[in-house]
Amino acid sequence: MIRKLTVEERQHYQHYGYVHVPDVFSAAELDAIDQEIDRILPTADAGGNRQGWIYKIAAKSDMAGAFASDERMIGLVEDVVSPGIAIHSSKLVTKLPHSDDICHWHQDEAFYLNPGDPETVSQCRMSVWVPLQDATLENGCLWVVPGSQEWGLQEYNIAPSGTCVKRIDREAYANEHAVAVPVKAGSAVLFSAWTWHHSRNNQTDHVRRAFIVSYQEATVPRGAGDQWQILRPAPGEPVVVS
Repeated sequence: MIRKLTVEERQHYQHYGYVHVPDVFSAAELDAIDQEIDRILPTADAGGNRQGWIYKIAAKSDMAGAFASDERMIGLVEDVVSPGIAIHSSKLVTKLPHSDDICHWHQDEAFYLNPGDPETVSQCRMSVWVPLQDATLENGCLWVVPGSQEWGLQEYNIAPSGTCVKRIDREAYANEHAVAVPVKAGSAVLFSAWTWHHSRNNQTDHVRRAFIVSYQEATVPRGAGDQWQILRPAPGEPVVVS
């Protein structure tokens, strides 16, 4: 039986803009996807200060594509994303050992919103963040500002270094009100595209990888260009083959 969010988990997500769901993927599955990443990384590495990152990862291999559309992922988001479910984008983010790079405080919607979109578009857009290794305070787990998904799209500046460079102007407020979200490998963190979040640098001797899939309503077209893929059409809508 496919796991769905409990009532309490759904309420937590709606109130705070994120929720942690433990034990979604097994250690054997994580090891397999980790090996697949090692295989495709030489030709897919984003490079620069995003060394070890892979953009559009669901399109890079059949295994990665299956991970992004896995029914366990869809089961978790089906009570959050509606009508219908589509993939907006996918990526593999890496924190190398002893890397000084941080992911700045940001909202995914600052990157995802298309020019000309109305303010109300994609209110359901969100991400599922799955660490392939334990995500800890020491190696750069997620931090969030609870409730920030309700505050609209924030003004931002472009940070000169690090990643997630559309840094919100209210960084000091974010640091003061942030909550850390350390989770075990194979767990999932669901968060809204409007939720303020960031991660710190990796202070350990080991790599930390996270597989991220962003989902949106199937009725919102485009997504991240050719990454847009309808997994479940909205009721009454024709099936679109992407």
